[in-house]
Amino acid sequence: MIPIPLIIGGAKLAIGIAQGVNERNKAENERRRLKKAKQRMRDFEANRQPVINKADEIRAIKDSLSNPAANLPVAMKAAEMQMEQTDQALANTLDTIRATGAGAGGATALAQAAAQSKAKVSANIEQQEAANAQAAARGEASLQSTKANLEQSAISEEIGAYGRQETRDLVQLDRMQQAIDDRRSNVQDYRDESTSAILGGIGGLGEGLMQTDFTEQ
Repeated sequence: MIPIPLIIGGAKLAIGIAQGVNERNKAENERRRLKKAKQRMRDFEANRQPVINKADEIRAIKDSLSNPAANLPVAMKAAEMQMEQTDQALANTLDTIRATGAGAGGATALAQAAAQSKAKVSANIEQQEAANAQAAARGEASLQSTKANLEQSAISEEIGAYGRQETRDLVQLDRMQQAIDDRRSNVQDYRDESTSAILGGIGGLGEGLMQTDFTEQ
């Protein structure tokens, strides 16, 4: 007849082995989940969706800008017409002087008047050119200021986009890493529990052997 302590010890060993196998199976299942969690993290890192970055579009707007006052035309057509009218008026007057037999003094005075008229036309052209040059300078200053502001906006957008990307990705990566750490911890816990259960069963068998008096057999 098998001694009761030995039976109890054997039962403890069997229970310990069963629990150990069960915990080992849990550890293996958790190890597979850990492997999948790691793969999900690798896939996320390889396929992260880019954050919207409008820096290139902003620079494109900047590059398309120009100075509208850079090449303002002078009203040459009107000036030419005015000179032609002055010349025509002079010619008509000279014809009249010749026809009436007027003196040379009248022709001289007329020539002086025509010269003064042309001088006014030239002065008007110079004024237009000076005004255009000033407008071009103001336009260029405004253009450069606008370009500088757009460039700064583009840089700020790039920095902001990078920051948004980093913040979003780091949050997601932290979650994935936490899941991996939890799985890894579970694997180790199950393995420890498996070992503990088996050792407990062996201990129970040892106690049964120690309590059994084989001399009575």
